[in-house]
Amino acid sequence: MGIDWAAFLLVALVAVVSACFVVSVYSVGLRFWSAADTRAGKYTVKDDGTIGPATAGFPDPNAAAGAVRVLRALAVVCFVLCAAAVLYGIYLIVPAFH
Repeated sequence: MGIDWAAFLLVALVAVVSACFVVSVYSVGLRFWSAADTRAGKYTVKDDGTIGPATAGFPDPNAAAGAVRVLRALAVVCFVLCAAAVLYGIYLIVPAFH
């Protein structure tokens, strides 16, 4: 009995790529969510790059309502993609689901 190294490497490669995909898409979703909070006026990015409490009138939350909805929707799409990838992986692993 021998090891099928090609299959082993294929499984390892798919595991690494899928893990990187889930982590990357989730982090992009968090970035979209954070950008929506900033546009909504919850936080302000200061000149030195740090984030602090929003100052009065910056940014104008009423003018950015459309951008906030788009950014939140993009964040939710990223989170749904992550959940779908994880659930598909569980489906592939658990034989009772086949």
